Amino acid sequence: MIHHFSRKQVLLGTAILVILILGGVMLWQKEGKRFTDPYYGLTTHIDVQMEDATRTLVQQRLATAQASLAAQQGSEPDVDTQLYLVIAEHHKMLGDLVASREMYEKYLALMPNSYVAWNAYADVLELMKDLPKAEAALKMSLSLLKTEEYYRDYVEFLQRYYPERRAEVKVLLDEAYGNLKQTPWIMIALGNWFFETGDCDQGKAHYDVVIALSPGDTVALKRDQKEKLAVCEQPR
Repeated sequence: MIHHFSRKQVLLGTAILVILILGGVMLWQKEGKRFTDPYYGLTTHIDVQMEDATRTLVQQRLATAQASLAAQQGSEPDVDTQLYLVIAEHHKMLGDLVASREMYEKYLALMPNSYVAWNAYADVLELMKDLPKAEAALKMSLSLLKTEEYYRDYVEFLQRYYPERRAEVKVLLDEAYGNLKQTPWIMIALGNWFFETGDCDQGKAHYDVVIALSPGDTVALKRDQKEKLAVCEQPR
């Protein structure tokens, strides 16, 4: 039996179909990038404040480095890999995080043991809010060179974004102490860790060591020690 639809029913059905199609298109426009854009949800550009003359100079240097790299890639057997770093840094200075990231990745594919590049790459990833990969890059730089700077970068990264991971911070600080011994930063960081976790005596003891190591900063260090000790000794 053939059912005949009224004109009203046909128009209503057509309108519903159009709404569904438009809704699907809008949804794809909004969410489709999730599947096609590798940087979906990340910060891809930052506004960098600088004088026009400075910006022009950075742009000129970037263009020169890009031209040099292109010429070398087209004709020379050995490419000056430092050009990748120059280009990456200048893109970052101009706020183009994606271009900077991709240039660092090209450099690291050629020079995977460059602890300087891994550390700089981590900074770009952090600006993009790609935190898991930023942490991985910080770990890589630290594995290649165990300096106070790289321990500090990783510890401060964890403290900024993962304050609940205090135990891991202590492991890093203990490792730094084992490798570098008593430096002012390590002893302050350990002292702060103990103060924050309620071990007031250990916190004070570590600050005492820093005060002995840094006679020029005695007044400021004693003030910080007193303030942190007072907070630590408050009932919890």
